[in-house]
Amino acid sequence: MFNLRSTYPIGIDLGDQSIYAVQLKETREGLAVRGLAYREFELGDEGVVETGDALISELQEIVKNKRFRGKRVVVHFPSENIISFPIHFQVGEAETLEEAILRESEQHLPFPIEEAIIDYPSIVSLPSGEANKYKASITAAHRDQMKKYVLMLKEAGLTVEAIDSGISCLIRLHRYLYELTNPIVLCNIGYARSILSVVTGDGILIQRSLPWGIQILLRKVQENLELSRDRSKTIVKQYGIFCNDGINLGDSMSRAINQMVTVHLEELIHEFHNIIGYVISEEPDAVLERIYIYGQGSLIRHMDRYLEREVHIPTTLIINPMTKVELPEDNILSDLSEGASFALALGLAMRKVTWL
Repeated sequence: MFNLRSTYPIGIDLGDQSIYAVQLKETREGLAVRGLAYREFELGDEGVVETGDALISELQEIVKNKRFRGKRVVVHFPSENIISFPIHFQVGEAETLEEAILRESEQHLPFPIEEAIIDYPSIVSLPSGEANKYKASITAAHRDQMKKYVLMLKEAGLTVEAIDSGISCLIRLHRYLYELTNPIVLCNIGYARSILSVVTGDGILIQRSLPWGIQILLRKVQENLELSRDRSKTIVKQYGIFCNDGINLGDSMSRAINQMVTVHLEELIHEFHNIIGYVISEEPDAVLERIYIYGQGSLIRHMDRYLEREVHIPTTLIINPMTKVELPEDNILSDLSEGASFALALGLAMRKVTWL
């Protein structure tokens, strides 16, 4: 007799300059981290796929990590290769649900539908007088682009079990940490790109991938103060944003850092207002309960207070998303706040796969 066993794959969050990898295991006390890895790699101007050798080399280093078990992975590819958009549609009499989604999605794609990989992490029935009306959140990517990534992982010795979207990873992690009922804003701030979404217990109201990340703040500090990237990160984390408390305005460094970063943070605030405006236009009675900031937003001191002041919604900054998982004694995190950048990889790692 064959016995199926459920095993957590390695969750790999592949960024444009970094790789975060997490694998979990089940214990009597709950989930625990089996393996944890982080790698950085330098790219030219061509992008991740075009400079694949550097990526393959870093992936092979992860494969060598003795704490990881198996070679099967669930992957989140760079958000710049993913397209996300909402659709409203009605299923015709001669159509299946999937056919209707493809028909409506085709209008939003910059390439032929035959070349697309389509996923719909959220489908909600519309409360209207007409039957078979839905709204859905669509995630799409070009098939050839995804094949290139899969082949690179294969060359590194890994087998891709599933490709997951950033918002699905984030929702999976958030459901593990909190109860998800009323509409909330989920945001994962990355190095070069960020994910911004409004979700409920029933589905995704809107999601967006933004060409905005902490990179833009660090570069500004680096250029103005002639510091290394690591030192710039420390400075931003130490001083952050002025929020009427905790920082002495007489301190010249506090004033300087505040002036450098708030100009660029206004771009992010503008995106928050855009998605909030969209949700209100779609559901006028919706009340957004709270904003949750994951990822490298934790590197910006007082980010939560700044958002509350600008958007007028209570905000929680997730300093360490690993509070409910046990870490190995020899984990690579010298400071638990470093775990913030592993948010998407942790959400990926929570997706079980079953095989013989």
